[in-house]
Amino acid sequence: MYWVEKSDLPTATVQIATDISEERYNQCVSLLTNYAYPYSVICSGYISFSRKRLLAKVDDNTVTFDFPADHNNSAWSDILREASQSTLGSFMDCINPVKIAKANAELQKRVRIEDGCLCYELTNEIIDPFLEIANDQWNSSKTLPDSWKFDLFTLDDYRQAWTCIAALCYIHFLSCITIKDPLIRLRNSTIILPISKIVDYIVSISGLKKESVESIVKYITFEPSKRNVDIMYQPITVLSNELTIIAPMLFLGSRPERNLLAVVSSRSDSEHSKEVNDLEDLMVQEIEAAIPRATTLKLTKHKNLGGRLPDVDFGLLDAASNAALLCELKWFAAADSSKEVYAREDEITHGCKQSESIMTYAMSDRKRFIKQVFDVDDGDSIDLFCCVVARHNIRTQHKYIPVIDLKKLKELFSSKPISSVFHAIRNHEYEESLPEDASITYQVIKYGDFTFKIPAICFESTPL
Repeated sequence: MYWVEKSDLPTATVQIATDISEERYNQCVSLLTNYAYPYSVICSGYISFSRKRLLAKVDDNTVTFDFPADHNNSAWSDILREASQSTLGSFMDCINPVKIAKANAELQKRVRIEDGCLCYELTNEIIDPFLEIANDQWNSSKTLPDSWKFDLFTLDDYRQAWTCIAALCYIHFLSCITIKDPLIRLRNSTIILPISKIVDYIVSISGLKKESVESIVKYITFEPSKRNVDIMYQPITVLSNELTIIAPMLFLGSRPERNLLAVVSSRSDSEHSKEVNDLEDLMVQEIEAAIPRATTLKLTKHKNLGGRLPDVDFGLLDAASNAALLCELKWFAAADSSKEVYAREDEITHGCKQSESIMTYAMSDRKRFIKQVFDVDDGDSIDLFCCVVARHNIRTQHKYIPVIDLKKLKELFSSKPISSVFHAIRNHEYEESLPEDASITYQVIKYGDFTFKIPAICFESTPL
């Protein structure tokens, strides 16, 4: 995408050859499988090295990346946990195969090829079941309240607009795969429409105001001149003649809410900034809902300690076990690149340092601290410890402050006594164990005249 933007192709007057040949198609597949994929793995290793997360050793033509001797082994636990929380399974569970088969059967009656172009008719009978599927896809990975809003549209406006486009992508994709001629199928694999038609389509289906829809479409239109832009975040491409090109798989394979946040966060959006400030309140509400009610418990939240000390985001004092837990809260959208992983990791490390500052202050006069935070006298003997709680926890470089995922914390509170939860957090017993068929090894990539070895988890069923 960057190459096309920087080339003369968008403004060239010379006719571009668009003939599709089997040779060219094979070359594209070779580029992706033999060069692009292995290069992306090498990039991940190099980014980790440049961020001082990995060491690199070069022996002749072999480059070996390794963790430092004192690295935090919790990283593997976090990788396993994030993989186990993939939303694909929950999305697939939402799909009603009978409904899809019925909708597809009706769709196929309206699919035809005219002059090599794919044509199909859209009726409510066709669109409605696919709108429902698209909405299920949204819900399978949503994390924000429906009431959220941005400067130019609300989150619910965006959801409606996105599901309209996604439904069209499902329809186009299912129509396309039934075409027997591979060349005709390939030529029709994308949706190509004037941008005004896309807007009118969304308005007619959703009933949203045209101005809101235009703002939403502009938000998710690819901006090649923008630094670090990702086609998954902005999956609509507009040509110089105002034609839009949509690859259906960019919508069918996306986490829409998370991708929207990536775009909004890169802009100056005052409403979004206000909403972000409320995210930790949402986490507190979720934790409170998971904690069993007991007369021995005392909760505190957003307790200001004064001076330059950070606030205590959430605290829990259990009189039965004579122990108190202090939680530093961090809300993140799921990361999907090495760059984002390390940015989140730095924020987690900052949260650990904030917790250290609070604990240092608390230990200087424990009785005063317990009175200040929990309004309880005689707190000298209370066992006090801390942790960082994160939504979509990213692995941490800190070896001493426990960092626990919000979902895992809620599971602990819902299934164990408070004293057992405290014990599990303090001793890192919440971490995922490496499966018996897994081992820590290297992913080996051969590229050019070099061999690269990158640390990885290897499962016997899927050897590297």
